[in-house]
Amino acid sequence: MDAIIEDVRIFLKTQGFLKENVPLHENDSLTKTGVIDSIIMLELVDFLESKYNIEIPVKLMTSQNFDTLATISQSVMKLKQ
Repeated sequence: MDAIIEDVRIFLKTQGFLKENVPLHENDSLTKTGVIDSIIMLELVDFLESKYNIEIPVKLMTSQNFDTLATISQSVMKLKQ
């Protein structure tokens, strides 16, 4: 799970969505902190699908599943099983 969280952090930083000096904890809201919006979420979903060879159904693309690093990691882990 920690590897997924780190992969998402790196993705957000390398794509310019998260500044290097901004701390992002695993339970911080990505939408409330302004890190992601609906367009960035689609880019993140594409990244996760490619990186982990999974398919994320549209019905799972909710704030409940994709609002924090922890919930993103949990969602990816479920889909990998």
